[in-house]
Amino acid sequence: MNEFKHINRKHQDMVTDYLIYIQKQVYLATETADDGKYLDFQELLEDIMMYHNDFADTGLNKDNLEEWAFAIPNLTMFTALGFFAGLRNEENDDTIEDCVRNVYSSTMDVVGSLSDLMKDEEEIKEMEQC
Repeated sequence: MNEFKHINRKHQDMVTDYLIYIQKQVYLATETADDGKYLDFQELLEDIMMYHNDFADTGLNKDNLEEWAFAIPNLTMFTALGFFAGLRNEENDDTIEDCVRNVYSSTMDVVGSLSDLMKDEEEIKEMEQC
């Protein structure tokens, strides 16, 4: 997976931990799938990283900083859910449903943590201006 641009070390660590967890869920979901499905998802993650980094280079400003900070988790969640829908069959339905719940839950957790981080960063900037 490519490196991604980040606000600070906390942002990098939160998103990296999230992505590792998502990759584990995709691995579980693809254990019984055709060869190469896990790698197919890795390619999708690369596209998300490319979009995120390109956005930082071309359109990032103070008005859309939060949107950008949340982009990787949000895009990854929707990509994973669509990917899981394509894998789902009678044989793996329970596994896929567990993975869907885990991805959704972990995304909500990281978005909450990123929201807290953004508030903390804003408070730091306000204190520095005093």
